[in-house]
Amino acid sequence: MAIKRVWIEEDCIACGTCEGICPEVFTVTDRSRVNEGVNFDDFEAGIKEAAESCPVEVIKYE
Repeated sequence: MAIKRVWIEEDCIACGTCEGICPEVFTVTDRSRVNEGVNFDDFEAGIKEAAESCPVEVIKYE
């Protein structure tokens, strides 16, 4: 399954887990953000791992 979209819902606590797992896709400042212009297909495993590792379960993809 190719990932077409990645987003982070409102309740992000900016813990940095997603950036630690997949810095090519995620950046954490005051809250986590999805980097623009990324080919998600290249980082599918990292995106899935970051979503599964998120302590507040706010990383979503489709």
